Amino acid sequence: MKYLLIILLTLFIATTIGSIVIKDTGYVLLSISGWKIETSVVLFFIILFIIFLLLYFLIRSLVRAWQLPEQIRTWKVNKKQYLSEKNIIDGLINMSEGEWGKAEKNFCKAASNSKSPYIIYLFAARAAHAMNSLDKSNEYLRFAYNHEPNAGPAIGLTQAELQLNQKQIVQALATLNNLQEKWPEHLLTKKMLLEAYTALNDWQEVLELLRSIEKEKLYTHDEIEIKKHNAYVGLLKDAGISDDRKKLDNIWEEIPRKLKYHHHLIEVYVREKLKFKDISDSEVILKNAIKKKWDRKLVRLYGLVIGIDPDKQLATAESWLNQYPDDPILLLSLGRICVRNSLWSKAKTYLQKSLDIRENSDTLFEFANLYQKQGDYKQATVYYEKGLRLDKVRKRI
Repeated sequence: MKYLLIILLTLFIATTIGSIVIKDTGYVLLSISGWKIETSVVLFFIILFIIFLLLYFLIRSLVRAWQLPEQIRTWKVNKKQYLSEKNIIDGLINMSEGEWGKAEKNFCKAASNSKSPYIIYLFAARAAHAMNSLDKSNEYLRFAYNHEPNAGPAIGLTQAELQLNQKQIVQALATLNNLQEKWPEHLLTKKMLLEAYTALNDWQEVLELLRSIEKEKLYTHDEIEIKKHNAYVGLLKDAGISDDRKKLDNIWEEIPRKLKYHHHLIEVYVREKLKFKDISDSEVILKNAIKKKWDRKLVRLYGLVIGIDPDKQLATAESWLNQYPDDPILLLSLGRICVRNSLWSKAKTYLQKSLDIRENSDTLFEFANLYQKQGDYKQATVYYEKGLRLDKVRKRI
């Protein structure tokens, strides 16, 4: 519509000028330095128009020629940017499809055409790492740092992540500690440090980090509790391995009261404590925990610990029969307590009832122990062999 109006307007003006020229052609006289030029008005305006066009195109050509180098530079920059973006997209698609070699090549091409290649080199490092090309991966990380030294946190975290994936825990820890020292405000560093210390079973450092992370709210309350629980389990087991009873008890005392109610922690603590003598206090811990919540693992341990008052311990375990009369683990524990108290007949009754409900190698071994204490070594050997055969069958299954 716009161009139609311009054409119509042009035709109108041309028609108007034409009609005027036909009525009165007129003439133009020019005198320049003694020279006289006389021509019609129409021819004068035609020549004037042609001169205008020539000047216009000459000036336009000169301007374009002046701007040409800048336009070429702009075109080259735009082309590089286009190629870089295309290669990045292709590289990301390759990564999502698991074509790590193609991804690496595309990222290298993209980096050569990018204004900020360090980010692209980080992707190239990940692709090389996925192909176990560790030297190449480290080389790309160096390229990234050389191009942007101020991007230390991003590069360092990428390096630490790749080291953790490669199980290079000590190297990852060194990288992360360096990052923590230079940029302590980065929360992701703390999360990765927690992962590294957990992999190294350095539970004391894990707990220290958890106290800091808890304030930053990097994890939910439940996640923090689970991680604390695992750390204390690790510390208890380490103390048991070190054969240091005092250390074991000190760790138990340090555990927050809420966590002490966790049956798994109680189980680990008592199991480690069974390595030492005089663990009568464990009987009270187990008894209180079982009263709050029935747990077969703790019931099994209750039969292994020796309380201060053996008769009272037996009475406590027998009171649980009212609610769990056919629990084979409870019956096994009762049999063990009776064996320790030299109540042979009662022990046989409980152990046999446990076997009738579910055949178990522990129960068979306890029968063997009972007959050995009575001096019946033949029967002890029979039950011991039965227990070993059952163990072998269970292991094959």
